[in-house]
Amino acid sequence: MDEMDEQLWTDVDRYIGEHVGVADPALDATLAHSTEAGLPEIAVSAPQGKLLMLLAASIGARRILEIGTLGGYSTIWLARALPDDGELVTCEYSAEHAIVARRNIDDAGVGAHVHIKVGTAIETLPTLSGPFDLSFVDADKEHNADYFRWAVQLSRPGSLIVIDN
Repeated sequence: MDEMDEQLWTDVDRYIGEHVGVADPALDATLAHSTEAGLPEIAVSAPQGKLLMLLAASIGARRILEIGTLGGYSTIWLARALPDDGELVTCEYSAEHAIVARRNIDDAGVGAHVHIKVGTAIETLPTLSGPFDLSFVDADKEHNADYFRWAVQLSRPGSLIVIDN
């Protein structure tokens, strides 16, 4: 993507954030805790998080797979779409990131729905049982093709797979 395209995406995302009203104290705290813990500032934006939540809700997702937890920002958005008996399984490579994510997820009030699997996704994905209604892939980009194959394998017909970048 060239610099002009990247700036356009940034401008559109900022405009949506300013006009759709996605401010949320728990999510703001999640970003602050993640930054304080030294995590890279690469979480999805608030409008992107809200879109993920709306997508999950629109398909009535009961089970969600996330590959790439980081500080739990997108995890929280997705978990908020789940019904009371819903489940989100998220794969995080870094044990340190998983500790920060667990705190953020619990503080946001969705911890009962979220299971964090620590280790490389290539190793943890084969241990999971599907089907998942929605899969969100936002991890190391070099393995996206592998993650996509696993998301397909762990999905049911009609499942939604979203891949960032």
